[in-house]
Amino acid sequence: MTAWTRTLRAIGAVLLTVGLTAGCTSGEGTVEHDAAGLTRQEVAALSLQDEFDRYREHYRTMQQVLADAQRQLSDGEWHWNGGDDIPQIGGVGMRPLAGADTHNTYALESSRSWDPEGAHGSRSDLEPLIDYFAANGWRHHVERITDTYYLDGYTDDGWRIQYLVQPSGHYSLDVVSGLFWTNDADALSEAVGGRAGGRHPSSSRPGEYPEPPTWESPIISPPKI
Repeated sequence: MTAWTRTLRAIGAVLLTVGLTAGCTSGEGTVEHDAAGLTRQEVAALSLQDEFDRYREHYRTMQQVLADAQRQLSDGEWHWNGGDDIPQIGGVGMRPLAGADTHNTYALESSRSWDPEGAHGSRSDLEPLIDYFAANGWRHHVERITDTYYLDGYTDDGWRIQYLVQPSGHYSLDVVSGLFWTNDADALSEAVGGRAGGRHPSSSRPGEYPEPPTWESPIISPPKI
């Protein structure tokens, strides 16, 4: 994990705590349906292959959400802040699921960064995304943490979009899903990771990403037993 990713996640963790507190205060409580609208009982009837195919659909949706947000800012090259094809550890989310833990839920996250010419962390650099959220009627807010501005918002179907601008001129855009139920988070991660190989480009344009593996893809990195 890069220092930049650690910084972004640390800030995100602060806002996550605020969001969770706000959710509890408003009486929203927990929900039984996951980010794709399925219950734990419905997912229990799925095979590992079914879950794998479901993961692929979520991954493609994430890439579309990310690309649409990127295009509000630049159609040019964006740096990859690490791989994004392996399901992330679940258990805690902005909309907590009753009974969720690290073994029965997962999430997806993708992150890109870019260095706009002449950028120095101005709040006005958030405006394209603020306008994008407003045009779609999506809830969002802006935080200032020391000299860094941070836009945090949600699409109407629950994807979290975070945009960080800082004085160095290095800006980062993150897309994070809500929690998805799974019957076995480790088995799903191994099924995906064993076929994906952990490779990703150093940079790409919006909408460009390696096609996620299929169930029929060869296992190139078997789990260590």
